[in-house]
Amino acid sequence: MNLHPKVRPLWQRVPLCAGLAGLAAYKALRLPTSILPRDIKAIVRNWDFEMFGKIIGSGLTSAFIDQPCYFKAPAKIEPKAEVAPEYRMSPEQLSSFYERGFVGPFDVFTPAQMQDFKHDLLAIEGRPSATYGFTTPRDRHLEMPRLWNYMRSPAVTERIAQILGPDLNCWRSQIFYKGPGSPAIQWHQASTFMVEDYQDPAIFPEDRSEIFQITAWIAVDDSTTENGCLRFAARSHDRVRPILFGGNEGFYNAAFRLDFDESEAEVVEVPCRAGQMVLFTERCIHGSAPNTTDRHRLAFNMRVTPTNIAVYPNKKHYRSVYNGGKYVLDKWGVCSLRGEDRHGLSKTVSPEQLERDGAVAPLKRAA
Repeated sequence: MNLHPKVRPLWQRVPLCAGLAGLAAYKALRLPTSILPRDIKAIVRNWDFEMFGKIIGSGLTSAFIDQPCYFKAPAKIEPKAEVAPEYRMSPEQLSSFYERGFVGPFDVFTPAQMQDFKHDLLAIEGRPSATYGFTTPRDRHLEMPRLWNYMRSPAVTERIAQILGPDLNCWRSQIFYKGPGSPAIQWHQASTFMVEDYQDPAIFPEDRSEIFQITAWIAVDDSTTENGCLRFAARSHDRVRPILFGGNEGFYNAAFRLDFDESEAEVVEVPCRAGQMVLFTERCIHGSAPNTTDRHRLAFNMRVTPTNIAVYPNKKHYRSVYNGGKYVLDKWGVCSLRGEDRHGLSKTVSPEQLERDGAVAPLKRAA
């Protein structure tokens, strides 16, 4: 997809809208997609009729770049897994997550642990990934046992299990290096991560109205107002918004903007001490302010699904148009974080490949 979609003149938009209407009819008639070119095939297979309706109805001035979904709150808010008392979220914390789209920060590691770990993260900054063969901050847990062991710490996984259930897979991680003077990351959200490829989803939930993925974001440095801590638009996880074509503001280098008015939202800034974690659904609109300091800000995240959700099924490669290009998935796989994967819907990486350095030292708690 064009990362700089502009509002075209009417004489161009009319035939394009007609062509999209023809693809919607093709989908409605359930005609074979195997004969279609790749890009057209992806549109027919993965766009639903709301997506067709938005772009055609707007006259090619607005579109969904991720699959629409509308959050349906559970009838009863309660933990979906039994966990040790020290990791148990309070009823207020669980309710806050479902109502606002995020919860935290939680103490999961000590500042001393993160201070030491920082050297490992800085050492691989700019180094090609052993998994993908080019420089990328994605999925370094597949080659960094220490990162993987932090990710699978009970302080992290037991809290996620209370929202997603006892059996969990990690399908992706990312290291965030926000250098001195780095710009803001604009408001964005995701559902099934079609937003990366603009054609194919990455994950395939049975019901998009449920919470089917959680992101755990963990501060390695203190994350402050000055160096660009996370910001959330509370309660914005109620639905996935379309984008508006044109303009100079968008996610990373994409020149479009989310159909979202910050002035009408409850914007919450979440500073974190090094070693603290925030949990959120990617459907909650989020971003971060610029780093106005002369020091970097380091963090990492992990994206987690229940094991009954397929990730990149039958895919040999995946594209991220704003984050490095084509990712060949030969060495990628989901990693079991907790419980057991009884479904086997995704390619997996064995624990033996990941768990070579033993477990992380437990968080030392204040008396």
